[in-house]
Amino acid sequence: MRIGLAGYGAWGRMHAGAMRRIPEITLGAILCNGDESARAAAADHPGVPIHRSLDALLHDPAIDLVDIVAPNHLHAAMTLAAIDAGKHVLVEKPMATTLDDADRVVAAAERSGLYVAVGLELHVSRQWAKVRDLIADGAIGTVRYANLTLFRRPFRPGSGNWRRTSDQVGSWILEEPIHYVDLLLWYFRERGLPVEIAADAVPSPLGRGMHDAFTCRLRFADGAYAVFSQCVAGFEHTLALEIAGDRGALRTWWAGAMDRTTTPSFELKLHRAGAAEAETIAIESSGEVFELEEQLRRLVADVPARRPLVSPRAALPSLRICLEAERALAERRAIPLAWS
Repeated sequence: MRIGLAGYGAWGRMHAGAMRRIPEITLGAILCNGDESARAAAADHPGVPIHRSLDALLHDPAIDLVDIVAPNHLHAAMTLAAIDAGKHVLVEKPMATTLDDADRVVAAAERSGLYVAVGLELHVSRQWAKVRDLIADGAIGTVRYANLTLFRRPFRPGSGNWRRTSDQVGSWILEEPIHYVDLLLWYFRERGLPVEIAADAVPSPLGRGMHDAFTCRLRFADGAYAVFSQCVAGFEHTLALEIAGDRGALRTWWAGAMDRTTTPSFELKLHRAGAAEAETIAIESSGEVFELEEQLRRLVADVPARRPLVSPRAALPSLRICLEAERALAERRAIPLAWS
């Protein structure tokens, strides 16, 4: 399979590096917006065509799939263009920065018959997907409560400062919390989608849509609830989850010097109903470096089968909730959620 990589910033370089470790995948071309990234891509990947326009990449007959790792505000338009060109697509989250654009992506993906997936790679995590497996196996009974917290260093600005520009990033809630809102929805899947979201935040001096600290609470119809809280004015990278069900509980955490470390610390402990003590569940590896490679590795089998890890339609609820969190902050009230 030959992949065209659209974007060569820090995360695009991680994608390119992971592809080179997968024998069945070839990095067929790279789309670079700026001169600096084009020079870096050419130096890092001699012999790989470097395109300077999306149209050139999409009309490259050797490309089977377009891997979109560009700034957030470009995701929807690039995805729609790739689908229109008959290319399979893997697009980084969020798939769009507005609900209207996300709806267009969902509709185009479903009409096309192509493989179109959103990069929510925690679904293949040895750690975070294991939590879902334990819940599905009934290890803690019916989930009633979850608290997920992230304490980390400030975001990198990104090429051209896009991550700190509101009309390009969309918001910092779409930039990272969307991963963890998606996880919480996955863990509470048997409870249905939440019926209300409330949020609070400490605004960043960098501008609209950016928050140094952000917390949201998702309430479900039966009274169960989940909380996500993030601080991006901290240091290092520490993620912790506590979940309680009606027959047990679990706690898991991950910590590293930064989010992309290959030598993190992590643990998963499970307390089953009736057990005297919690047990430690073995985890082989964990971290976004490993999860990214596994996500790309699965393309080899999943693209021919048209089996996206997370389809645009499956990614729609977490996107909508993040946008409604912005509204909850702006209007200073809890927002009811109705789902059709």
